[in-house]
Amino acid sequence: MAELEPDRIAIVDRRKNVLKLSQGEFVATSRLEAVFAASPLVRQIFVYGNSERSYLLAVVVPTPDALRETAGDERELKRRLSQSFQALAKEVGLNSYEIPRDFLIETEPFSQANGLLSDHRKLLWPKLVERYGRRLEQLYAETAARETEELADIRRAGADQPVLETVQRAARALLAGSAAEVTPEARFRDLGGDSLSAVQFSDLLRDTFGVRVPVDVLVSPAYDLRHVAGYIETRRGDAPQRPTFASVHGEGAVEVHAKDLALDRFIDARTLDEAPALPRTEGEPRTVLLTGASGYLGRFLALEWLERLAPAGGRLIAVVRGKDAAAARRRLDAAFDSGDPELVRRYEELAADRLEVVAGDMAEPRLGLDEGTWNRLADEVDLIVHAGALVNHVLPYPHLFDANVVGTAELIRLALIRRIKPFTFMSSVAVATADPDRPALDEDSDIRTAMPVRPVDGGYAGGYATSKWAGEVLLREAHDLCGLPVTTFRSNMILAHSTYGGQLNVPDMFSRLLFSVLATGIAPRSFYRGDGARAHYDGLPVDFTAAAVAGLGGGGGTPAGYRTYSLVNPNDDGVSLDTVVDWLAAAGHRIERVDDHADWYARFETAMRALPEQQRQYAALPILHAFKEPEEPVAGSPSPPSGSARPSGPARSTGMRTFRVSHVNSS
Repeated sequence: MAELEPDRIAIVDRRKNVLKLSQGEFVATSRLEAVFAASPLVRQIFVYGNSERSYLLAVVVPTPDALRETAGDERELKRRLSQSFQALAKEVGLNSYEIPRDFLIETEPFSQANGLLSDHRKLLWPKLVERYGRRLEQLYAETAARETEELADIRRAGADQPVLETVQRAARALLAGSAAEVTPEARFRDLGGDSLSAVQFSDLLRDTFGVRVPVDVLVSPAYDLRHVAGYIETRRGDAPQRPTFASVHGEGAVEVHAKDLALDRFIDARTLDEAPALPRTEGEPRTVLLTGASGYLGRFLALEWLERLAPAGGRLIAVVRGKDAAAARRRLDAAFDSGDPELVRRYEELAADRLEVVAGDMAEPRLGLDEGTWNRLADEVDLIVHAGALVNHVLPYPHLFDANVVGTAELIRLALIRRIKPFTFMSSVAVATADPDRPALDEDSDIRTAMPVRPVDGGYAGGYATSKWAGEVLLREAHDLCGLPVTTFRSNMILAHSTYGGQLNVPDMFSRLLFSVLATGIAPRSFYRGDGARAHYDGLPVDFTAAAVAGLGGGGGTPAGYRTYSLVNPNDDGVSLDTVVDWLAAAGHRIERVDDHADWYARFETAMRALPEQQRQYAALPILHAFKEPEEPVAGSPSPPSGSARPSGPARSTGMRTFRVSHVNSS
């Protein structure tokens, strides 16, 4: 059962019908049998798994029509079953691990006569396991051996075959199983892939073709397998080699150095030589280039800049992923359409004459733009606002290098062509607080000397923080070598908009935690050691953050020099995660406070895993380890307050705050 809230439980299934796969996911087999029994090809089905395997198998009794139509061809029958199961799984929202990867085909129906059905015509699982268990375990062994052999053959000979054919074959072997059909139009996530399996897929393609496909290309909803194959084809053979983690830091490096990130490893010598003598953008920007506009902060930066550019007849150019400009524009429009009609109205009103969306990709040469568009942007753009990034707190630095480091370098190149264009960069407060053995990095220090080396490890969010550190290093280089004006913002947690409803940063830590507390109805007595009375949660509303970035990063005139701001909330106000839970309870949500933190943690995980799949995908499971131990209470922000963009204003009864930029010094 699942505890939905105090004194309220829901029956999930019989204990014997629920099993835990090797990756820790629970599956209710009887529910899956009900789902897949709806296939027109299935007369009866028994779903099987064990805790040493990461996927399921099944025994399928096909319908007479299915047997007749396939004329006894078991391979064709399995192909059709797999296709049917994929469609049903997509319809009801199953995960890839809930879809049987292979089947035993049984022509004799389960019945009372053969002891496989009860008097109520229900499956008798112990009898089914007794009858088919050995064959299913043998099928597991054969499937594993076949997939291992298939992956080895792809690595050995896949490069000699058409690229698209090998990419499809690799996706099928890694994600879908040999019986599944994988089309060129399939997207990696639609096949059940996630960021971790994307790392495996990227490594497989690199071993096969000698080309590393960035993880963000694989998981992007804008790209299918045909695009992945095209990405590989353009980088094979005599194509110019782009910087890679290995070429910059060394293959297998366990630590990376600021000196590795020399600008001439990313940008051609001619551009760097000519840049210091170029004319410079003067006055208020009239044409602003923005990356990351379809992201959470990015959409409100877009709105803020549209508001600021409108009075002077200025223009915002947003670089958004998509197969073409129309598809990219649809992605951006969808980001604003989250249920608040006033937000949609205001966005459409401002965007009608002031917004241009171009389809591009930060990790591509020239941002994936054709030469004509690239040259036009080099001529027209007055300010670059780089808020785009692959935000993933699980992936290591090497797999974030292409999008977050090479992408930043490509935008620096654009800033150094035709005219010197001021550059606004969204970094992370994690850069300043990354080393627990050192005080937080201040805003005046040159990051190249203050933090000359970073480890390459698997620590939580360590890869993301290192990728932002690398971006800051490159921008310091560009400022010193070419005189590029730079404004860097080290942002902490970005919270919901103060005015517009429905706009949440759904995948972030704060949203996942609060959603999970509400969905499970349990919270620890305190998230902090001791009583947490003076603890403080460092977060800012997204509208304050966007206004600060635009106001300090070019909205008030052309910035000069190199400036760094910490976008933090340093008020020692005692508003902590515990306070937020108190507000939720005061608003009428039933939340049980658990005295023992370890007890809460165990119950919290169990309750989240028992949530319906639609809810579980928004839960805190991917970041659960961050809450295993109570935090040390910190009063105010851990980042230096000097030079910061600070919120201020009295607390209101709703628990919300008003914000303004105050006491801002530049470094």
